[in-house]
Amino acid sequence: MRKVVVIPTYWSREKKDGWREGDAVYDHPTALDDEDTLQRTLESMKILTSKDFKLVLLVCPTTPEIEDRAEARVVEIVKKAGLNAETYIFTPTDLRKMAEVFKESNATHNALSLLTMNGYSNVRNICLLTSDVLAADAAILIDDDEVFEKRDFIERSTEFLGKRVYGDIVYGMAGYYLNKNDQYYDDVKPEAWMTYWDRFGAKARAFDEFIGCSPRIKRTPFAFGGAMILHRDMFRCVPFDPHITRGEDIDYVINSRMYGFSFFLDNTLSIKHLPVPKKHPQWKRIREDIYRFVYAYSKIQSQYKTSNMVTVSAEDFDPYPGEFLRSDLQEKIFRSNTMLALQYMQDGDAEGCREALNNISFGKKDAQPTFDTFSRYRANQKSWEQLTFIISEHRYRLRKIMEEHNLTKKPILRNAVNERDLNDVDIAANVKKAFNIDVSSAELAKIKDYFFVKTFYEGETVFKEGDFNDTLYVILKGEIVIINKSDTGSEGEGTEIARLKQGDILGESCLSFKTFLSGGRAEQFTELIGIKEENLRKITKTEPAAGVKIYQRVLAGTVGKLRTENRQKTQAYDNAVKESLFEGTE
Repeated sequence: MRKVVVIPTYWSREKKDGWREGDAVYDHPTALDDEDTLQRTLESMKILTSKDFKLVLLVCPTTPEIEDRAEARVVEIVKKAGLNAETYIFTPTDLRKMAEVFKESNATHNALSLLTMNGYSNVRNICLLTSDVLAADAAILIDDDEVFEKRDFIERSTEFLGKRVYGDIVYGMAGYYLNKNDQYYDDVKPEAWMTYWDRFGAKARAFDEFIGCSPRIKRTPFAFGGAMILHRDMFRCVPFDPHITRGEDIDYVINSRMYGFSFFLDNTLSIKHLPVPKKHPQWKRIREDIYRFVYAYSKIQSQYKTSNMVTVSAEDFDPYPGEFLRSDLQEKIFRSNTMLALQYMQDGDAEGCREALNNISFGKKDAQPTFDTFSRYRANQKSWEQLTFIISEHRYRLRKIMEEHNLTKKPILRNAVNERDLNDVDIAANVKKAFNIDVSSAELAKIKDYFFVKTFYEGETVFKEGDFNDTLYVILKGEIVIINKSDTGSEGEGTEIARLKQGDILGESCLSFKTFLSGGRAEQFTELIGIKEENLRKITKTEPAAGVKIYQRVLAGTVGKLRTENRQKTQAYDNAVKESLFEGTE
């Protein structure tokens, strides 16, 4: 399973400049000249037992004016952390470059409007988009104010993803936060005004029910944006709603349920959450909650029956957020803000009192969406599917944009026969990856010298029809187009008969007639790991366990090819029959 860990990191102007009109609003962006939390997160990742993932850091500045400086800060932090993982930086400039590819592919105006890094939901969508470009099977969303404490977090996060649990496929897995006291409750002090806005009480009840009780894996009505693991089948279909300003993580659970995907929670999958103290006054924080719950309530209430969606209700998300998605929401807003205003009055805070009372008006007017929220989300979902289709069609072009900011990319050195200069550790890792050889380090050390890696750039010929072949290959990355020239002659372009991708076997002919029956061309940057047939026989004699595993891998790959070819031939035959049946008819 290909895994991509994505961490958005938010940056603002220098402390002396503060926030300016037009800047994006986030809870706690890091000032360019302030101490960051990202390095603490990256340092904590060193404890992870598995580094089998790609790390993407989304640089999210509050204004275009500081894009370059924010990028420089993040690059500096990554280098200082020295994390041993393939690491990408993704910036608004990269996104603009990608937008040009989508435009050339005739993406609609609405689809292009989703390509922005302004606002939490949009940032989360770009987390999914970059994961898709990197061909992830699992997108692991983490925040930059968290600390890893579980060494097996990566393995644990994907253990059940894509598998069936209690009759449903796990398409989304939620972990949970631990606060500085190692508790899963919110670190807040109850106050009198919360009597009618008992959000933290409802969350506590939900946490006790879903985190504090067995079984380990259970369906969940909530999720945390900084501990969210999504299967590609879901994140390529379901986007975050760009019109919700806060609570996009819980809203995503609602959206995924509407499209028939199941979200589960693992009560052993924790991560330490150490946010910086909130600076906004209480009346402003509750106003943000009002906007998010009024919006989510509207989306649930505006549902109508469609053939590809499931109708959901507030009760499906009890006790939280369901308690705030019911018809008494406006009454909760009125009662809680009235009590909050009285508290401000007692404290002599006239402005706070006034703004708390204004919240009541906001709940009835400004927070109310001026459009059909359900229909709008459906339209955005269709646009999102268009984007993911274009990614499938132009993944290589989009991937090249991301590779420009691959901080761990090493220069490619190769000899006259395209063999790449790699150290023993790299070769051993590629052997295990390609052939799935589960042997000891000592055994692997004995056989690794038999393997080599070849590299081909886009458009280069990998082999020609009729070439001698004494080597078995597995594609490590990239894509090879198989071409048959028999119908067009030696000077013709030839006919494309197949495309081989990452993990596919190549050169099985070395085991029998030693000749390539077709030609092959690298469709994009491609790497192959190879072993001579004579060396494969040597491994079988000296290390039979490893030899058998390699042959099993070859057999499985060959059978897969034959099945694909049979399906293609059957389809071609069926199409020919249909054409003959309808030939001459109108």
